[in-house]
Amino acid sequence: MQTNGLQMNRSTDGTEFKGSADSNRLKKNNLRLVKDEAQAFQSDQSPDSALLSAKPEQRLQNRVEELERQVEVLQQQLEVERRLAQIDPLTAIPNRRAFAARLKSEVARSERTGSPLSLAVWDIDHFKKINDNYGHPFGDDVIRCVAQVIQSHLRESDFTARYGGEEFVALLPDCDAEGARVLAEKICQVIRQSGCCLNALDFNLTASCGIATLYGADRDETLFKRADDALYRAKLSGRNRVVAEHD
Repeated sequence: MQTNGLQMNRSTDGTEFKGSADSNRLKKNNLRLVKDEAQAFQSDQSPDSALLSAKPEQRLQNRVEELERQVEVLQQQLEVERRLAQIDPLTAIPNRRAFAARLKSEVARSERTGSPLSLAVWDIDHFKKINDNYGHPFGDDVIRCVAQVIQSHLRESDFTARYGGEEFVALLPDCDAEGARVLAEKICQVIRQSGCCLNALDFNLTASCGIATLYGADRDETLFKRADDALYRAKLSGRNRVVAEHD
């Protein structure tokens, strides 16, 4: 049936309504309502969406902070291991590696400031006899005792180390040849007097020492060699004495 040029349609409930123009208008209205509802829903959900998008960033930040903490712990462990690697386990004083590094820095400082620097090298006399007669554990006790004697008679600015075996070294900054001799002889005297438990066993404990002082275009290697050569002469000349490089 046609009415005013518009087609009439019957709805599902039996009522009649206008055709194409009204139908299109109704569809547009419904579509607009759907869009409005969708926008309203998205607006309502925006805080949650922002929260959700922030969560991965927060997780990443937490992970970064955790990795930074792990790196800090590892660095602390490495520092502890580095220090332990420079300590002699028997005597608990610095070892040869630590001495080599300190020698370089002290030579550089002395050259820069013009201040004197002396080096003393001690060696326990007849140490092989101590090990052979009383055993290596007792020999270890003697080494620990001598290390304590040397360390206890040095200044705070001095640096001592166990160079190897029964040999010890001491760096003496701001100390000339005469001052180094006086200190080295005092330490040798204390070693003789203490005996490090060997006096009771009828064994006279002594040590020999060689000293050298930095001068001119010296380097760490040449300074040590001159002190070591002086120690060798002290051994050859009868032990239990201090010999300077120019003696």
